[in-house]
Amino acid sequence: MSRVAYNSEHGPKAIGPYSHAVWAGELLFLSGQTPLDPATGKLVAGGIEAQAEQAFKNLEAVLKDGGLSFEDVVKVNVYLTKF
Repeated sequence: MSRVAYNSEHGPKAIGPYSHAVWAGELLFLSGQTPLDPATGKLVAGGIEAQAEQAFKNLEAVLKDGGLSFEDVVKVNVYLTKF
């Protein structure tokens, strides 16, 4: 099965040599998203709620650019840490 790296036009620019997602056959595997504002490239203010919302908006942008939506998602992992 071939794998093709995929970058969204509307998600925040990847920091480093990363891609937003990878197509593997008919499946799209999304990488984790940070709560960066795509317009500014900066971390959103407002605490964990605003940051979680932005991370999901970024995931939605990657899905949409790939011709998909949250209705096509099979599994999601959310990792939270306490500092």
